[in-house]
Amino acid sequence: TNTDFDKKSIVIFSEGKMHWNTFKPIIENLLDKKQPFHYFTMDIEDPCLKIANRLMDNSYIGEGNRAFAKIGHLSANLVVSTTPNIGTKGYPIPRSDKIKKLLYVSHGFDDMAFLHRGSLDNYDAVLLMGQIEEPCIRKLEELRNLPKKELIPAGLPYIDELIKEADIHKIQTDEKKIENMVNDFESSSAITLLLAPSWGEKGFLQVLGTSFIEKLAQKQYNIIIRPHPYSVKVEKKLLKSCYEKLKQFKNIQWDYNTDGSLSFQAADVLISDFSAVRFDFAFVYQKPFITIPISFSEEALQDFEIADLGTSWIEEHIDEIGYTLKENEIENLDFIIKKVLQEKRCEEILEFRNKHIYNLGESGDVIADYLIEANNIFSRKETNDYV
Repeated sequence: TNTDFDKKSIVIFSEGKMHWNTFKPIIENLLDKKQPFHYFTMDIEDPCLKIANRLMDNSYIGEGNRAFAKIGHLSANLVVSTTPNIGTKGYPIPRSDKIKKLLYVSHGFDDMAFLHRGSLDNYDAVLLMGQIEEPCIRKLEELRNLPKKELIPAGLPYIDELIKEADIHKIQTDEKKIENMVNDFESSSAITLLLAPSWGEKGFLQVLGTSFIEKLAQKQYNIIIRPHPYSVKVEKKLLKSCYEKLKQFKNIQWDYNTDGSLSFQAADVLISDFSAVRFDFAFVYQKPFITIPISFSEEALQDFEIADLGTSWIEEHIDEIGYTLKENEIENLDFIIKKVLQEKRCEEILEFRNKHIYNLGESGDVIADYLIEANNIFSRKETNDYV
């Protein structure tokens, strides 16, 4: 074996291919910088398993309990993961006490409000996407009397990756097409809508069903429905019943691809709930989105960090770049779609993005440098301990 791998110095742990865009820029930079590391995935289809490089020990560690046990007993200097709730009571992955530093990297533009309670309590460090997370993390630490985490201004690797890919495939939107669509209120058939619900109790498919989608389909919009990757895993029954109700419409397609870029490029407007996909769509393509707010019972809110945070920074600021439906406005969705297409808020979107994300375009490089330096510090300490 390669002696560089004798100590599990840096480990990246991924639940699977849906997080590939988060890890890809970090991996590429670690390889460029000649840093050996381990990559453990719970998904046999993870694109990382196809890469052969002597610096990277990439392994499929199985699914479910087999994988959780392996991560729960891991010995390493640094473990980077995008999985919240490692070590949280009632969650299947325990926090190994042989990990010296457990680091969280964001896989969405997120203020933590709708992460499950205790989501980052057992992490030692957070690779911050932007400045909005810091007050949330500090507030929860104080409330729960937790040790202070190390907070590293990092950025959002997967957004960097999506922007890079979009630049390669940049499909120039025909300005004329938008003008014609908006002026001719009858011709919805020229407009493509992307419907991207969250999963679980915050997903609009579970809460609202399909009746509003049927109405949009009757108006002749082209509709792409893109369920959340977790929804595909845990809500098969719900998705099947929605599919059955909508299959009569020839203008509705379902997108189950891991990579959503083709749907993003094809769509003129995105409709979602509290999903971070809204920001992917806006930040990468500068196109309009509409939020369907999902109301939670007080009891349901107790499951999420918002119960302790009190507010969601994102939901308070989202209307700077998007449109949130007010009560009963779902009945006027047709009118609102035309309205947001007319508004063209590209500049506001770019300004918001550039202000709230660290190290745009360079997060993979910044994170790789941090990991190498932190790992060297641990290794130097270890050497000194034996002297």
